[in-house]
Amino acid sequence: MAQVIFNPQTGVTLPSTQEIRQDIGEKIQQAFQTSPDEPLLNIEPSSPMGQVLDLIVSEIEAKNAEIIFLSNMVNPVTATGKFLDALASLYGLDRKISEPTVVNCKLTGLKGTVIPYGAIAQDSQGNQYRHSNASGAKIADNGTVLTTFTAIEHGPLEVASNAVNKIVTTIAGWDSITNPTAGIIGRDEETDSELRNRMIESYAINATGYVEAIQANLAALDGVLDVRVLENPNNTSIEKFGVTINPHSILISIVGGEDEEIAKTIYQRKDAGCGTTGDYQVSYTDENFYNATYTYNIVRPESQALKIKVTFFGSSMNPTEKNLVIQSLITDVTGGGANDRVSLASTVYASRFYSVIQNSTTAPIASIEVALGTGTLASSVQIPADIEPTISESDITIAFTS
Repeated sequence: MAQVIFNPQTGVTLPSTQEIRQDIGEKIQQAFQTSPDEPLLNIEPSSPMGQVLDLIVSEIEAKNAEIIFLSNMVNPVTATGKFLDALASLYGLDRKISEPTVVNCKLTGLKGTVIPYGAIAQDSQGNQYRHSNASGAKIADNGTVLTTFTAIEHGPLEVASNAVNKIVTTIAGWDSITNPTAGIIGRDEETDSELRNRMIESYAINATGYVEAIQANLAALDGVLDVRVLENPNNTSIEKFGVTINPHSILISIVGGEDEEIAKTIYQRKDAGCGTTGDYQVSYTDENFYNATYTYNIVRPESQALKIKVTFFGSSMNPTEKNLVIQSLITDVTGGGANDRVSLASTVYASRFYSVIQNSTTAPIASIEVALGTGTLASSVQIPADIEPTISESDITIAFTS
């Protein structure tokens, strides 16, 4: 009998279409046979009863597909949408609704001028951005300062380099603003891939002292787009992913999030006596412990463009298909596809993009190469811990062999 098998060892097993048709066909023939001497009912696909049989088989297969879908929805690895939300809730996690685009900006003006938290700037498209440095940014002796702005409107807003160029909040001594690199794209809603990754990290969320616990709790904060925690348990400084970590210290590199919430999380999760490394400071005051203030060093990464070059066999591609390839790559880099977001302190392999491109076009791929900033294109690239990769249409090159 062709039936669905529920096996605790192997999971759900479905019968093939041929097995279902043969099983149901034999039962129909038996039902219509009134005596052993009568010929069997014709159930060939071209016969009327054969067509009825095929309709029955298609309905059974549709039901079986629903069963296999539901069985996959109880597995965190394959669950999607609301089913994944339900599994995440078992770990105390909720899907993040939206996050704003983060832009690293260069401000120029009079030495000593302080640009306060909340100051507003605008890009050439009219989108506005809020200064997100809680302690403000002070223009240095050279007349410039690098700081971070976040989009007021949440969502996957693409910001090209040099697009943020207008000061809205007038401050004496602040002359101009620009963004040397593209913005770090936000999102409308946390993707399945990102939520699944946080679920994996959350296994350590209730612990303290461990790098995994600190990173998991920081990743859960509102506004955080990317975070990586590295440690150095040695007596001497070491280098990891292009950054130097002080002895017996951790390095926290984080994009987005409020300074005070970041400091509070570090206070709650870091072991006493463990140092912090970085050139940016965040502070937390414990009102339940004599208003003691704790200051921690972290890294607020600069941004650099991730360059992708895709070479196809052939000589051309229609504009619609070309744009679909480009948008698919942007979606994948920002974590909107099956792959995790391209993030800090990681190695990006060009091979991750093959399936993404193949889902967008049937054109044969000759090669894919990646690079960071002005680096040389290659089959892979390492992302430093103090650099957040960005992506825009201008960073993707489509080429052809002839």
